[in-house]
Amino acid sequence: MPPLIPPGPIAAPAPSSSAGAMASVRPAESGTWGRPVDPPSQAALALAAALLLAAVVPAGCAWLASLLDFAGLPDLARKRRFLGVAAFVASFLSLGYIAFYLRGGPRDALAPVYWLQGRALEHGELSWTAADPLASFRAAHLLSARPDRVAGIFPPGYPLLLSAGFLLGAPMLVGPLLAASLVVATWALASELARAAGLCGERAEVVARTAVGLSILSAAMRHFTADTLPAGAAAVAVTAAAASALRARRLGDRRFFALAGLCAGAVLAIQTASAVPVGGLVLSLAVGVPPVAAPLRRRGRDPRAVLWALLAALPFVLLLLAANRAAAGRALSSPAALYFATFGAGGPALAASASGGVGALLQLRAHLADVANLEPLALLAVVPFVGRAPGRTVALVGLVVPGLLVVSLLAGPADGGVERGLVCAVPIEHALVALALAQLFPLALPRAAVTTLALALLGFAVHTARDHRRLAAADLGRPHYEPDVVRDASVASGLLYFDDDQGFELAFDPEVPASHGILAARMRGDDNDRLLYDLLGHPPIHRYSALGPAASVVAWTPPNENSDTWRFEAESDWPALAVQAARVEVAEGAAPCASEGRGLTVTPSASGPVAEGSAALPLPVPRGAALPERRTWSVAPRAILRGGSGSATLELVTSAGPAPVARWTWQDAASSPACVDLPAQTVELGGERPRAWLVLHAAGGAVTLDKTTLRPR
Repeated sequence: MPPLIPPGPIAAPAPSSSAGAMASVRPAESGTWGRPVDPPSQAALALAAALLLAAVVPAGCAWLASLLDFAGLPDLARKRRFLGVAAFVASFLSLGYIAFYLRGGPRDALAPVYWLQGRALEHGELSWTAADPLASFRAAHLLSARPDRVAGIFPPGYPLLLSAGFLLGAPMLVGPLLAASLVVATWALASELARAAGLCGERAEVVARTAVGLSILSAAMRHFTADTLPAGAAAVAVTAAAASALRARRLGDRRFFALAGLCAGAVLAIQTASAVPVGGLVLSLAVGVPPVAAPLRRRGRDPRAVLWALLAALPFVLLLLAANRAAAGRALSSPAALYFATFGAGGPALAASASGGVGALLQLRAHLADVANLEPLALLAVVPFVGRAPGRTVALVGLVVPGLLVVSLLAGPADGGVERGLVCAVPIEHALVALALAQLFPLALPRAAVTTLALALLGFAVHTARDHRRLAAADLGRPHYEPDVVRDASVASGLLYFDDDQGFELAFDPEVPASHGILAARMRGDDNDRLLYDLLGHPPIHRYSALGPAASVVAWTPPNENSDTWRFEAESDWPALAVQAARVEVAEGAAPCASEGRGLTVTPSASGPVAEGSAALPLPVPRGAALPERRTWSVAPRAILRGGSGSATLELVTSAGPAPVARWTWQDAASSPACVDLPAQTVELGGERPRAWLVLHAAGGAVTLDKTTLRPR
């Protein structure tokens, strides 16, 4: 029988207080200068000195090129050798970033969500079943369109890449492989832009290799191709789309427009808002007129090029629509936008975005440092557009950067904020900076390129290295889940409880039961923990604690094991399911009398005395490993009065029918915060009523529910 609760999003329990700590460090504290603070920055300083010396000494650049085998630029074999070595160096540096700064695993506040989505896609699932009690298997930034189906809120493109890593048993290698791909894509884009700007031969190759050098030395690109975040993958897709479209226009070859469309579709599935300016670039080039150098049979407008691009993007469009439907219940609804608009207390990707324009400016300044570790170097990207017309092609590519800025501002936290939304523009800016050097120093381009690379290394050594060191030390200073800690504790199966959302998301595998491996569960501190233990037939049980100097795994048993009274905290199901015209949040310190010091507040989205909103909370039916038998229970909710104007109606409904089996009402008016135990009502649960929900209606203002207690009669 279908559940009573109408299809709607199920959002996860509230994140831990440290959820946004790491993400918020950089914009707020970046911009400092000083001596090198760690071995990577010290090595960067030494290499910067060597490059500056090579730039100053006569014939130093030629000696350096010979040492690095940069000689013979027109030779195709040496181009391939250069790209192979450069790709290896970029991958190696990203691996080093994982080891030195990330401390071995995902560290960003949002990285565990992508990790969990990738693990689900490894099993071919865009959403997965959450067993009873639902509160034990949901966490921050998760939604579901049905009461027992859960899905991540982020686009499926990057999780799809992670799923391939999970299939190979090495998901953390996806980032370094993206770093290698980014080198090739950056070289191709810079080469095409150089040709479009009138450069050819060796000068065009120097521009391309300079852009590659900037890509390798950008600490931001090492970060975003190391952590499990989509920005690195989006940068590869954006760069490849632009390079393919430029090559297609130059050669008049529709096959490259198909590749450009495929890459633009990948951007849509990875970082949805960024696909707008990238798709605009591809379509603008596809409807344009090929240059005179194109073969005669392919000159003129070719409408089929647009069709090829659109058809190539179609698979990723369908993937995104399927993921949206699995998470939000509607193919054309953005799960991330829905989550942040309805349950925004979960925290944006960057805390600075919450401060409006000031936060956006801080993130924009951080982006300038992302380009080449030194903000003034990023301003060179403007040079090709100053003084003389850059040409239609270069201008179109350059417009992608402000386009990405606009869509990042409009998308807000749903697309990661300004800095993260602009990460995929960094390779374009690398190509423009290299092109600017060719324009400013036409007679000394190699020397200018070497000097620029040296300044980028110097910028990391004395400037941005401090930002990355703070990122490494932020939050816990290590991943929220370390598999080695569990293995060292000789835990190979059973139930493993986690104190925080991030640890749970990193450890949870939807297809692994407690009897055949480690089943991760979110600890709630109420009888959800005990109920799960009973439902699984009392398997081996441990608790993973990420706090303290080091993570630990200890044997643990839920309290109140033999008690007949069951207590379910309302905030354990934050921010509720089937939310209608309301905003739901956890009320910390709502009243001194509140159980666990917190409650769940439902506020109508509209204002005024007639405004109404509602949210539903799953109410677990206590039972053992078998299905619950029909039994009589005394149900007693507890409300928190905060002195507002809201009035509340709480209904207990079951899967047996639409009519509520119990109802309570109260007014939020009070002279001071207080707790009210509502009258207990007797209901029958189990049997044909295996599931139950509490639907909290708020009218005229906010209302708060503390907990619900069940006792057998």
